[in-house]
Amino acid sequence: MHEFGHFLIARINKIGVSVFSIGFGPRLFSFKDKKGTEWQFALIPLGGFVKFFGDENAASIKIHAVEKSDNVGSAKFDEAPVLSRFFTVIAGPLANFIFSVLIFSLILIIQGVSVNDPVIGKINNFYEANYDLKINDKILEVEGKKVNSFEEIFSHINETKAESSKFTIKRGNLVKEIELPYLMQPIVEAIEPLSAASLAGLQIGDVFLTVEEKKLFNFNDLREKILQSEGRKLKITIFRDGRILQKFIIPVLSPVEGQNGNYESIYRIGVAGGPIFYPPKETPSIWNAFIFGTEATVGVIIASFKGIKGIIRGQVDPKHLSGPIGIAHAVSDSVNSGLLALLSLVAIISTGIGFVNLLPIPVLDGGHILMLSYEYISRRKPTEQVLRFSMIFGLVLLIFLLMFTTFNDISRLVLFFNF
Repeated sequence: MHEFGHFLIARINKIGVSVFSIGFGPRLFSFKDKKGTEWQFALIPLGGFVKFFGDENAASIKIHAVEKSDNVGSAKFDEAPVLSRFFTVIAGPLANFIFSVLIFSLILIIQGVSVNDPVIGKINNFYEANYDLKINDKILEVEGKKVNSFEEIFSHINETKAESSKFTIKRGNLVKEIELPYLMQPIVEAIEPLSAASLAGLQIGDVFLTVEEKKLFNFNDLREKILQSEGRKLKITIFRDGRILQKFIIPVLSPVEGQNGNYESIYRIGVAGGPIFYPPKETPSIWNAFIFGTEATVGVIIASFKGIKGIIRGQVDPKHLSGPIGIAHAVSDSVNSGLLALLSLVAIISTGIGFVNLLPIPVLDGGHILMLSYEYISRRKPTEQVLRFSMIFGLVLLIFLLMFTTFNDISRLVLFFNF
């Protein structure tokens, strides 16, 4: 998608595209379109690239030899107007962001939005089997307080903070009173890729029953056990699909953003909790889905800025950065968590690619944009020496970053295989 953004805007600005490659390395097969672009599929499936007519290298330095091209009527990249080159370069990251917005929007359409009526739409299996609660039950009262919306159920529960509460429900024509435990039980609602929970083989819907043979009464109990673990291996029991399973999990010291915007490291296992039951879902409008997708994409960009800031300030350990191996592992984790988790990761990766490419590092799009901005303001191009030096500097920096993140990824894999 990133390279297609470059390709599309280059075509609009009549800049010739010699090669559009899916993958890197040796060519497996290729074909040419009517405008002379060679579409190739290469051996190593780690992204791809677009080679513009007249490009010799990643720095887009003008070549001296005459290049033969089937791009009839198309300009070399280096000879195109500066604004045409600027829009062609920035189109890659923008394509990533647009793709992310569309994927996040699709997620909301598939997932649906909650209906605010106090009706039960979904119940965790463990609590459905152990309590008198059914789908489509309507909650009338909580501890004698009338309920008018689904949100009020939790507001009444949070006021009491008791281990259990009395609910008045309506099931068909029957009105009855039942007792339920505190709604925020230690239920696995989501699992972070590359987390301790993922390494331990936890699944969405699992219910924590005990940690170190001590019973848990709510999600906060689980959180406290993890925080106090100091990284020790913990024995846990969980409920899954009618079975009681025993596992071991090792909490990991991870950065968490505080309310003041600063990061602090705490022990975590990488799970998000959820309530015993959920409201019914309905399909949102396309406009509301688009707003959600935009907000989610912007949220990832802001989080990326904060993460870099945290690393610079020494609040976030760079060991948490991941490279291609980590991304592949994360994709595998997300596949195990379901379609929505995989789509979410794809959208996050796409946003990350767009964000990283806008960093002002030579060789990346941000470095090109910096050079093009200089050219536009000064009315002259940077010298070839400047371009060559910046290209070498950028390549060395990226190779170092790739080696560092690959080392991090391999370290995690060693932990995984030793777990």
